[in-house]
Amino acid sequence: MNRKQKYVLITGLLIIAVALILWFTQGAEILTKTQIIIDKTTDLDRMLGVENKEYVDKFVLGFDYVGGFSAAVAVLSGILIYLFRNKQKEA
Repeated sequence: MNRKQKYVLITGLLIIAVALILWFTQGAEILTKTQIIIDKTTDLDRMLGVENKEYVDKFVLGFDYVGGFSAAVAVLSGILIYLFRNKQKEA
């Protein structure tokens, strides 16, 4: 493996690692969410048996996007590693 191939491999692995760390820090959700539920039930509402939940717009990154992005980076890195190989000349 030559220097360019090692550089592409390390860069690809770092990009995938950063994407996975970002996914993990946002809650490690399987599917991407655009809204989350906030419980605004007070103690009086609980005594009366009433639930007060509200949807709030918030983007939570899911593994569906991170997995697709990681697969695309892996395929692109594989193609670049193949293209940067040393071509041996036949004698």
